[in-house]
Amino acid sequence: MVVEARGKATGREGDAPRTRERARKGSRMVIARAAGEGVKVESVKKPRLPALDSVRFFLITYISVGHFIACATKNALALAAFSQVNVVVGAFFVLSGYVAAYTTTELGKYEAQTGRLRPTPKYFVSRVMGFYPLYFVVNCVFAPMFFYADSFYNGPLTAAVHGFMTFTLTQAWFPMHAELWNAPTWFLSAFTFALAAMPFALPSVARFKREHLHSVFKVLIIVSLLAKIAYSYDLNAWGFMEGMMSAKTHPNWLYFNSVRFSPFNALIDVLLGAVAARTVMVDSAEGESVPKQNKLLACSATPLVAMVAFLAARALGVVAVNDALSRTIFTVLFSAFAVNVHRETVREGGEGSLVSKILSLKPLVYLGTISFPIYILHGPIGQVFYKRVVATKLFGKVFTQYPQFFPIYLLIVLVAAMLTHEFFIKNKKVQELSKAVSDKATAALTD
Repeated sequence: MVVEARGKATGREGDAPRTRERARKGSRMVIARAAGEGVKVESVKKPRLPALDSVRFFLITYISVGHFIACATKNALALAAFSQVNVVVGAFFVLSGYVAAYTTTELGKYEAQTGRLRPTPKYFVSRVMGFYPLYFVVNCVFAPMFFYADSFYNGPLTAAVHGFMTFTLTQAWFPMHAELWNAPTWFLSAFTFALAAMPFALPSVARFKREHLHSVFKVLIIVSLLAKIAYSYDLNAWGFMEGMMSAKTHPNWLYFNSVRFSPFNALIDVLLGAVAARTVMVDSAEGESVPKQNKLLACSATPLVAMVAFLAARALGVVAVNDALSRTIFTVLFSAFAVNVHRETVREGGEGSLVSKILSLKPLVYLGTISFPIYILHGPIGQVFYKRVVATKLFGKVFTQYPQFFPIYLLIVLVAAMLTHEFFIKNKKVQELSKAVSDKATAALTD
């Protein structure tokens, strides 16, 4: 679901005397020219981080299953295990910020790549156009279904308003209507706001040294927790598992929605990812080095096991912490995971942990590349089979009565995502049209 640069980042490192190439698979160095007494000016491509590419697939798979798991089983443990999508979604915001910082700030320097961030409208429009074409087309294709279902419950005028909010990516600003039409895409609405802020935030983040980055990370965690602690205290909701609760059983569903959908809270998560990325990128800066750390804590498997264990403990009732607070805990663990994977990937000799090596396998990396189409498509396709007003109109029945159909639904989503990736996202005409629209929008905003 991360819709930045797919992890294929390029950029420049410092001058040759202190620029050291990480001897790892996939890293490439091109010497631009050599002059004088052996001094070389080198252009370095930032190493790819394939493990972070593929991890997106596992995150979106969990979320896709979680959105419709209630249609496949009534087992309480299974429902609790997969209903924590409000928690896991925080990892996507972190990963988006991580990629944003990695692609727009200098490796081994305390500065941003201003050419990538300025002019600000160009950065914003180009990033939005990285995901909006598919978002727009899918909403258009499924618009008759969305409009029919919305009109059935709310009337055509309200449905039209909801359609306008959906196409303009403003739904996340309305806590009780954030999940309009293609419900999971509230993420893109909140993320769009973060994209507007990043050109102003990243240059400052890029200037911080490691000690300051650690301080900023702690401040962001505190800010992230404040609104969630207020929500928990005001409603005495410390131990809620909101993913298992309906609006009727929750004491104040509006308050919960205002916390989980908030674009401001999303921005905090995105900035956490950006700061985490910079803690690794300054490893090669002058006067810096890879910090000494316990091998267990430096291994990517440690935060990975911690994340899985945390979700399992909540599902089993061993840990009673509400979704809002759990999201912050999960984002911190995921930030540590991303940092460890990053360092393992660029470590001399490319000798990462078993986790990094597995996640770097080409089939998994490919699945990571189609995670965005999976994210966009799983909601509408799920409505076709599981939304009562739609499924009964199309098939005369709702597929919740066929639990064995659920794996077939997931397979349909996977195949549809692969086809969409191959024939739409990779289509050169689509790319050219997207660039043309992006250029015109940028010109309109800068003139």
